[in-house]
Amino acid sequence: MNRADVSLGASVAVVGLAALVLSMRMPFYASGIPGPGFLPTLVSAGLLILGVLLAWTSLRPAGPEVRAIGAVTPIEKRTHGKPASEVEKSGFLHKKTVAVFIGYVVAAPLLAAVGFTLTGVALMAYLLLLVEKRRKLSSVIAVLVIPVVTYVLFVQLLGIELPTGRLGFDLLGI
Repeated sequence: MNRADVSLGASVAVVGLAALVLSMRMPFYASGIPGPGFLPTLVSAGLLILGVLLAWTSLRPAGPEVRAIGAVTPIEKRTHGKPASEVEKSGFLHKKTVAVFIGYVVAAPLLAAVGFTLTGVALMAYLLLLVEKRRKLSSVIAVLVIPVVTYVLFVQLLGIELPTGRLGFDLLGI
């Protein structure tokens, strides 16, 4: 049993339950389209389910770690099974965490300047190609397709306006 995971799961479940109770006061659907309670209800239900799942799975006693040869050394125990040389020693903040945060900080003002689609393409390219260093054809396709599909989903199917930039239209012009 991992007490930290049990308490974290219970805390997340309580927050999810409280948010679910509050979000149920808002209309889930209004005039045949998702209302103001749609997303909060889904997110809070997800929090509740995942919190309960984390607490429940953490209550079970941990089984013995199976290894081919030998016991777990104290260093491997601290580094989750990886040798100490493979674990980055970057201090409190991990380099990728800082890089992702910088990407979001830069992307936020870009939304108002160039619109959702161009900002999404730039952010996805930065995250996949530069931060994660995934330079494959599938990554390039994802960089181009995910922002466009997201734009079409929100604007065309859900009727939600997304930032269009200073020129008043987005790249798609839809």
